[in-house]
Amino acid sequence: MGDRTLLLVTCGAPLAARLKDGVRAARELGWTPYVVPTDAAMPWLEDLDLADVPIVVGNRKPHEPRRTPTADAVLVVPATFHTLNAWAGGIASSYPLTTLCAALGSRTPTVAVPYASAELTNHPAWAASVAVLRQAGVRMVDPQTGSTESLEPVVSGTRGRIVREFRWDWAFDCLA
Repeated sequence: MGDRTLLLVTCGAPLAARLKDGVRAARELGWTPYVVPTDAAMPWLEDLDLADVPIVVGNRKPHEPRRTPTADAVLVVPATFHTLNAWAGGIASSYPLTTLCAALGSRTPTVAVPYASAELTNHPAWAASVAVLRQAGVRMVDPQTGSTESLEPVVSGTRGRIVREFRWDWAFDCLA
């Protein structure tokens, strides 16, 4: 295991099916990964063999210790419309959102891979949220091209190709 802690926040979208590859890549790069899934991500993780990687769900009870070390970095793969907008608005209503808001407040290096359709990315909140997060230092990576400059919406019928062709090094390179 590595000596750097990586929190892998994952949301409920098809790219979550590739989390096993993200865990493997993290370890190969010297990170110790912890998975922090949203409730919507849980069905995507059911059949994944994540080996012995801790999956941290729900809020801890007041007497319980922290369940992860302080993060050296955070990856959000995929980042859905809901999570991205709540995060940008500072809404810490779940453990994954609290994790993301705290990372932003502590200036922990964070990379997000947004995954949303044109119907959602055309909503006015989307552009504003992306701008807020970018201004706060979050690096955004397009899941289709790896671009950090532009984000294209996910077109209906392309999810299989996007999931197959997504490269984890696009996200990890932004942490280098």
